[in-house]
Amino acid sequence: MSTVTSQEKTKILHASQIGDVNAIETFKKKHPEVHWCEIRHEKLGDTILHIAARLGHVPFIEYLLTHYSPAINFQNKDCKTPLHEAAQFSQSEAIRTLLACKADVNALKRADWTPLMLSCTKDDHECVRLLLEAGALVNVKNKDGWTALHLTSREGSTPIFELLSSYGSDPFAVTNNGRSALHVASLHGHLEIVKRLIRAGVSVDARDNCRNTPLHEAVLGGHVKVCDYLLNCPADLGAVNSMGFCVLHLAASVGDITMIRYLVRLSTNLNASSCNKLTPLHCAARKQHTDAVRLLIQLGADDTTLDNFGRSPMDYLHR
Repeated sequence: MSTVTSQEKTKILHASQIGDVNAIETFKKKHPEVHWCEIRHEKLGDTILHIAARLGHVPFIEYLLTHYSPAINFQNKDCKTPLHEAAQFSQSEAIRTLLACKADVNALKRADWTPLMLSCTKDDHECVRLLLEAGALVNVKNKDGWTALHLTSREGSTPIFELLSSYGSDPFAVTNNGRSALHVASLHGHLEIVKRLIRAGVSVDARDNCRNTPLHEAVLGGHVKVCDYLLNCPADLGAVNSMGFCVLHLAASVGDITMIRYLVRLSTNLNASSCNKLTPLHCAARKQHTDAVRLLIQLGADDTTLDNFGRSPMDYLHR
């Protein structure tokens, strides 16, 4: 690398950003002993192949892979390969080119993310298909226990969900904190995915490590239609989590006026008491949700009830 000046390095890094093949051809003629993997950003360690893959410059990628010795799985400082970059930024032609040159489809970046996982954070069916056809492992978990199906359930792409299912994705897999894909889809309001997971046999009352159910998650996310569907399955309206919070506690905690009205119409107990004798009104007051406090009182909540700390809901307002 000592033969390459900082100006030349900057020029080639820029060439990779704009896909200038002529620039890399000229560079190789002048510095035949320098491999492309030696030219990288200092901060992140991205090589010019990482950059070209991220931006989808296929001719530039092809030149590097055919005119230099193989290093297709070279990792940057985040342990990402060029295939990770192409997958994360939905560059289908770059993915196709890298896979044809034997890129490792199941390479792990930091936190154990595969290219497939990164691709599932985007709504690009073609990229996911290419990775699966190349042998991407569909049920691999990252360090938090998330699979590609969890990520798709968060993002909400029904076509990608169905594609993963056709390759054997496990609808019953749970994360390290016990969350199923149904919990994730319910929190983010993706009703069609919720329906598919229920049809696949996932329990409507599945519990995570905090004893939250998918209904709890739908309430926290403010998704009335998902709540309707889950309750018709039927989900347990009276389920409480490890803190003793019911659905109304959760709606009050986030100050969701619409959800509070919805739950009260379902005859949810206005003065339900948690493990620490907190009522929904306490929860709203603790978070300074004054509109929710006002509504709960109007609906008949008791503002004199004391919790285990001897405080009424009003004691928490404006502390």
